[in-house]
Amino acid sequence: MTLPKHVVIAVWSQLLLSELDENDAILRQFDWRIVPDDQADLAKEWYGESLPASQALIGLGAGDIVETTIDGKAVRLRVQGAESTSSTRPFAQ
Repeated sequence: MTLPKHVVIAVWSQLLLSELDENDAILRQFDWRIVPDDQADLAKEWYGESLPASQALIGLGAGDIVETTIDGKAVRLRVQGAESTSSTRPFAQ
């Protein structure tokens, strides 16, 4: 599901992200849920709000592109879809 541009990513947002190459071609797609740091769980793809990538994504919306780091690696990400929820259900693609 892609949300309208006016939906803003915040803590507890469930995201579908695309990692892009220098020509904006998709290298891979993956889920990313921003959670409070004390609830981060990599096995569930729940990432703490203080991580550089989470910080870079907060405030963005569907379709936005950001350059950040994941595990110390520079990446270019596009927000493909997002939903705000505190449930534990997986992202619906």
